[in-house]
Amino acid sequence: MAQRSALATYQSLREALGAFAMALCLALPGIGTASADNGASPGLQVEGGTSTQRDNIRNSINLARQPCDLPTFRERRVLRDTEQRAANALRAIGYYDPELALDFERDEDCWSIHITLEPGPPTTVEQVDVQITGAGVGDLGFEAVLSQTTIREGDTLRHDHYEALRNRMTRIAADRGYFDADLHTRRMEVDRDARTSTVRLHMETGERYRMGRVHIEQEFLSDAFVQRLIPFEEGDPYSSAQIIALQRNLNDSGYFGGVRVRPEREAADGLNVPIRAELEPRKRHSYEAGIGYSTDIGPRVRLRYEHRYANQLGHRYQAEIEASPVRSGVGYNYEIPLRDPLRERLNLFTTYRTETTDTQESDRFQIGANRVLQRSGGWQTTEGLRYEYEDYTAGDDSGRSRLLIPSYRISRMDADDPMTPRRGYRFETTVQGAQEAILSSTSFAQILASGKVVRGIGTGRVLARLEAGFTEVDSVQDLPTSLRFYAGGDASIRGYGYQRVGPRNEDGDVTGGRHKVVGSLEYDYPVVGNWSAAAFVDAGNVVNEWDEFDPVYGVGFGVRWRSPVGPIRVDLAHGPDSDDDFRIHFSMGPDL
Repeated sequence: MAQRSALATYQSLREALGAFAMALCLALPGIGTASADNGASPGLQVEGGTSTQRDNIRNSINLARQPCDLPTFRERRVLRDTEQRAANALRAIGYYDPELALDFERDEDCWSIHITLEPGPPTTVEQVDVQITGAGVGDLGFEAVLSQTTIREGDTLRHDHYEALRNRMTRIAADRGYFDADLHTRRMEVDRDARTSTVRLHMETGERYRMGRVHIEQEFLSDAFVQRLIPFEEGDPYSSAQIIALQRNLNDSGYFGGVRVRPEREAADGLNVPIRAELEPRKRHSYEAGIGYSTDIGPRVRLRYEHRYANQLGHRYQAEIEASPVRSGVGYNYEIPLRDPLRERLNLFTTYRTETTDTQESDRFQIGANRVLQRSGGWQTTEGLRYEYEDYTAGDDSGRSRLLIPSYRISRMDADDPMTPRRGYRFETTVQGAQEAILSSTSFAQILASGKVVRGIGTGRVLARLEAGFTEVDSVQDLPTSLRFYAGGDASIRGYGYQRVGPRNEDGDVTGGRHKVVGSLEYDYPVVGNWSAAAFVDAGNVVNEWDEFDPVYGVGFGVRWRSPVGPIRVDLAHGPDSDDDFRIHFSMGPDL
């Protein structure tokens, strides 16, 4: 009992003294709070050696946690610790025998340590002994490790390069399915006297595991269809890259709102590792509404509905309505995934569009099918067949056309940003035609190619655009207006009205032509925030005969705003051959 009372008294006394000390520190700001009050902290200066050596020492020593009012009796300990850390920092990059001189200096605000170093001769790598045994011999993953290692005989020894090589070997073994791999020898031997070293890494890989069965947990699509999204076969050599590819395929398919893929190594059947994919469906129905404006077609409203999985075979369909003073229409597309659902599909479509401009009127109905294939290298091809009926008027020319049109389109786009790239391009070529003898009112053949390139120069960008079209037909009057070429407008030759450039009849009405070449060169540069300014020149024309080609020009400047919904452009342009002194063009949408 007496011992417990004495202990309680001692604890109470200690707590009282601690409270008194705290109160004294709060009452007297100069005590124990010098670093906080004057903002000072201990400093470190390093002289001598190379920048790499100095930087490695600075990165290894942290004096900021020490107080400015460091007691004198702790100076020796801090110096000893700092010297040891500096020596270790140099040893890590191959300098085992440096000469270090340290000085402890105080001033009225705080204190600092000054290091003068002489690194001495480096320790070099005399031998790199890396061995792979077991089933992994000849594996491309390990071959890449051995051929691309940063440790070479004759180089200065670096511990981080050794650690990186050791970790990479272990990671490759795990990524490529050598789950029983044993890095049984991992040593870095240093001869201090000879200043040489030997790196030894010996791995026994064991057997390589294989991809097992993929267990798919979902109920709204057929298992056979989802299996077509798997990029490997059961029994293929195990690869974590293939697991990631499976996850990406499921995400990119557009059917799933949640995807979780994981290998189940603990459930391996021999060397076969089963894989489990837990999938949550996206919302079945999607509704979109959008508004826009351009000087070509005025204000427009767009409504879109998508049924994301109409049946267990992954079919889906979309319906869309667009309305504007110039162009309105409705469309329906039914999509059927083919052998590779991510890269091949069949689109069955029908559309109706009516268009009325200053140059032409058109009512067009289409029905057809497109086979879309995403090819290697980023190229996409579209093989199409459509039947279209069009009632049209262009100037004094009017008519009705019925055409069965096979077509082939190839396209590719690459950009570092989907909306406002500093580097990117888009290319597209379409070949199409009809034969009068096959359900068509006339015969024609047509090629249309277009491309756009964006490149950053300094703080600004250069945007170059080119369109070219060629049509072989007996008479342009036999072509509906949707297949004739026009120029002028926001995305063509600025300074001219929409479709106001091209061949004209005796009354001066633009009637459209067979051939077209239009180009543009623009430079825009940032001004402030999301705003930029642009200067441009557009040129080109539409003709019926090439010997009539005489380009018209449009020049101007504009402003750009990178809005949350995409770039918005306002341009003031002048066309010397235009009916207007200048025109204002307003447009929005991606640059490519």
